[in-house]
Amino acid sequence: MKLPISAQQFLAEYWQQKPLYLPQAIPGFRSPITPDELAGFALDADIESRLIWQDKGIWGQADGPFIDTSFQRQDLWTLLVQQMDRWHPAIHQLRLSLSFLPNWRFDDVMVSYAVEGAGVGPHFDRYDVFLLQGLGQREWRLGPVCDENTPQLGGSGLNLIPEFEPEATFLLNPGDALYVPPGIAHWGIARSTNMTFSIGLRAPPIAALLARRTDNVLERLSSTLLLEDGVTAVLDSRPGEITAAHLANARDALANAIDALDDGRWLGEILTEQGDSVADSTAYFATPSHTGKVRLSADTRLAWREHTTASTFLLMAITSLRPRMHCLT
Repeated sequence: MKLPISAQQFLAEYWQQKPLYLPQAIPGFRSPITPDELAGFALDADIESRLIWQDKGIWGQADGPFIDTSFQRQDLWTLLVQQMDRWHPAIHQLRLSLSFLPNWRFDDVMVSYAVEGAGVGPHFDRYDVFLLQGLGQREWRLGPVCDENTPQLGGSGLNLIPEFEPEATFLLNPGDALYVPPGIAHWGIARSTNMTFSIGLRAPPIAALLARRTDNVLERLSSTLLLEDGVTAVLDSRPGEITAAHLANARDALANAIDALDDGRWLGEILTEQGDSVADSTAYFATPSHTGKVRLSADTRLAWREHTTASTFLLMAITSLRPRMHCLT
């Protein structure tokens, strides 16, 4: 993906801070999938999809899989299909377009199809996203920074926020992209029948990182290792009192145990996991060629750390690609 500024400037001034418009981020880019083909994927029970519509000012949504008649609608509707990079080889290539970011940051590519005038409403996300236009035109309105205290509209099942006065507006044509950092309110409106490719970046919750790191250490920690009083044994205290020194001593003991037993695998595990829906799936590798190389399945995540003696690879994968086709018209 082509940036209008240097990668260093983007990372220093925009990444996770403020939006950036990328005209012709992928010059000549056109959607590698038709609306009919996208609808076909939405019929598959193994693929996450949603329909979102607005009728007379009322928002609604439904989860897939869908049937033939699901797309025969007269309201303003949008079809969203998650993780299309797992199912379509050309969309999978978009995973390689963000070379200025660590590739383990990549999450998935969601593809949306919208009729003219449709959208998913004003909202904000908690992750970074590059919105790449693949077909038609979509207008993006950007608003203020939001957080958990921002009022949300209930009753529709959607994470919508009240309409806002745009601070910036961009009209995207095929090949254009818009970077939106976490927390920035945005609202996309189709100015023609169009398709958008939302390249989402992973941001693991701190709670999940802490829990996994703790679990990783506990697997190696002996149950016979007990807290020692150390210098707190000779300090004066009142009966039953836990002093600041006692608390500091316990915290030091925990920190020492974690530092000694933490091998760092927990971060690779989280970054290469695909989610609960694929917990039982297995990795797939093509047969090695005479050069000794292998080709990873399109739905495999790979991360590695360099050690003094070898490199560690942490992998997880889901199922193989299965093309689907269906007609929207």
